[in-house]
Amino acid sequence: MGTTGNTGRGKGSSAAPAGSPGRTAKVSAKVYRRRRLVALVLALLVIGALVAGGIFVAGLLGAGSQDATQGGTVAKSSTEKAKSAAKAGTPPSAVCDEAGIKVNASVDKPSYAADEKPVLTLQVTNSGKANCDINVGTSQMEFVITSGEDIIFNSKFCQADATDLVKNLAPGASEKANMVWQLNRTAPDCAKVVSVPGRGGATYALVATLGKWSSEKVSFTLQ
Repeated sequence: MGTTGNTGRGKGSSAAPAGSPGRTAKVSAKVYRRRRLVALVLALLVIGALVAGGIFVAGLLGAGSQDATQGGTVAKSSTEKAKSAAKAGTPPSAVCDEAGIKVNASVDKPSYAADEKPVLTLQVTNSGKANCDINVGTSQMEFVITSGEDIIFNSKFCQADATDLVKNLAPGASEKANMVWQLNRTAPDCAKVVSVPGRGGATYALVATLGKWSSEKVSFTLQ
């Protein structure tokens, strides 16, 4: 009777029996690095898409405000727009308060040397709460300089080509007019006057008038 041999099998063979699970092949380091690189690239693509989308949305949200501010107007919210629309066409609740119109007189210096000429200023201000149409033309202006009861200078006496100029003054708004006094005396109808204003520390008073409104007196001296 012969012995059973190992015919057909190589010596040291590691073949697994039929039906038993096979061994998992090891992944090489090169393949592993390649897979990690692919995963990293995919992650970067996803993040890039999210960032790009966020920038695009932010651009859409900021476009209206940016355009509006470049034009000098701040963009309004929908609520503010609705309120503005509701007020459109509503008549103003206030009218010009003439008592709120104030006229002030001023000079550029309190005292003038022999070679200096006073600069007289008339300022009209709307201190009321509503807009007012005011004639600020030269036809309404008057600068009067006095010494005691003596009228030294009146800009109306020799005024020529007086004009009207109506301006709408908003609450708090002002308009100014300046003139340089030539240190001369005037008389009604621009009659010739030989004498000149006294100096040597003489004190004078200025009153500015615009239409129906006049200022308080402002004093100055001529050295």
